[in-house]
Parts: sequence; structure tokens; C-alpha cells
Amino acid sequence: MDFSIGTDESLNINDRELSELLTQVYVEGGFTEQELATSLFEASMVRKRGKIIGARENKQSILAGIAINVTPDSPSCQIAKKNEIEMHLLAVKSAYRRNGLGKRLVEASITDAKQEGYSKMILWTQTMMKAAHSLYESAGFVHIVEKDFSRNGRNFRIYERELNI
Repeated sequence: MDFSIGTDESLNINDRELSELLTQVYVEGGFTEQELATSLFEASMVRKRGKIIGARENKQSILAGIAINVTPDSPSCQIAKKNEIEMHLLAVKSAYRRNGLGKRLVEASITDAKQEGYSKMILWTQTMMKAAHSLYESAGFVHIVEKDFSRNGRNFRIYERELNI
């Protein structure tokens, strides 16, 4: 499969497809309750988090995946400090998995963060997202056990990666 990777603007990501992608990945995947997803994945709220980096499948022009780079000055930033950036909501539609797309989105997020001058990227993922753990570790992220936390009945693992390597 052939994908174009770019920003929200360059890929012309519309609100409907953004919300649908996140709902499919997180709600249908069993990671987020529908009631929470309605507000959490509302497009204007997602866009306020930070820079959306997306992947569009070229043949049918379908939004296949996204990741969001969240700067430390964003109200959505939870952990990052000055000169650090967070990656939020990595999501790849099930039809496009196993094509290296998640890895390409992570790499694009890292490249963007480096270009913006950040020294570290931080992310968190639910403990049940085993495939995500493998992806992050293969991309050079390290699990920081002492920073793991629980929220709303879900357990999260914290990962970090130095960017000036």
C-alpha cells in the first residue's frame, strides 16, 4: 500500500474522518468507552491538542492513521517539561495495520519534534496495548516504570525517547 504522510493541513484532514478514525481505533478496539469518546474525539478538541501528523492511503484517499505532537505549552500536555514534547493518540485503522504505517507515523512525529528543536519525546499507552509497546520500543522509546500511572480505571505505561541521538 502507498501512503502520503504529512500534516493535517497538507493532507486536508476533515473533522468527520478525524473523529471516525479515532473512534474506530479506540472505541471499537476496546480502549475507550463510547461515552468518553464522544467528547474526547470531537474534532475541534483533538485539533486543540497540537500538530496532527497523518497518513492518507493514496489509492482511495482514505485517512489511515494519525499521531499528534503536543507541545509543553498546550493545555493538553500532561507530562512534558520545557524542551520536551508528547505524542498523543497514535492511531492506525485496522485495515491498514501490518504495513509499517504505525512505525512511519512514529518516525514522522519524531522527525517533526527534532525539527522543532525538542530534546525528548514522551508518550503514554494503556498497559493492554501490547502491539503499541513493541512499536515504541522498536523506535527507541524506553519504558519508565516509575512514572506509570492509573486514571479512570485504566493503567498507563510511560515511554520516553531522547531526540538528540
